[in-house]
Amino acid sequence: MQFRNAAVVVVALLVALSGCSALGGSQAGEPTNETDTESVTETGATEPDDQVNGTREDTSTDSSDDTADAAWYPPEEPNRPLEDKREDRIESVEFVDKEPAESGDGYSNFNLEVVANTSMENVDPPEHGDVEGEPYFFVKINEGEGNRKIIERTDEVKMDENGTFHIDVRPAGIEEFGAGSLTVEVFLMDEDKDWDDIYGAVSTDIQYNPDTDADDSSSTAPDSDSTED
Repeated sequence: MQFRNAAVVVVALLVALSGCSALGGSQAGEPTNETDTESVTETGATEPDDQVNGTREDTSTDSSDDTADAAWYPPEEPNRPLEDKREDRIESVEFVDKEPAESGDGYSNFNLEVVANTSMENVDPPEHGDVEGEPYFFVKINEGEGNRKIIERTDEVKMDENGTFHIDVRPAGIEEFGAGSLTVEVFLMDEDKDWDDIYGAVSTDIQYNPDTDADDSSSTAPDSDSTED
């Protein structure tokens, strides 16, 4: 009798232990699966959206209005006093992209093409820290003592023993000059910390004839007629 009771107790204990282990195994596996699923879903849902939004924002910034680039402003003056190291470095200066005046002779607008030796590998003294020069051009209208004006200045140009350089002349920079012959002078410069050096200068003339409104000419004609009468 005692033997049967002991056997029943052992069987009951085995059943209880097997049930606990099965229950514990299912609880250990479920959280791991849920966590993995959530991490994959979040990564797949958020990262592409962030990348797309970032690309769109960059695109809208790059497409900003650049029409103000053609506006004229007074160029930066060279560092003075200028040191004259003039050489025959400018081979030629030509007017290009010329726009004929709507009425009369001459041109209402033009650009410049310069052929020059801009090599300046060892032109600065060692005390300046860098013996290499920093070549650039500036353009001046020279019409007498009281009528001189720097109209354009380029950024630093590449060094080239026989380089061709295009200089844009913006109309607003020369509109104050009246119709007639303009003396345009191109300078090849080396920018220095204390003063800039002149390495070349060439002047050439062009017949300038700014476009005028037809209304202005027609409005002045009757006045002149009435004066003569």
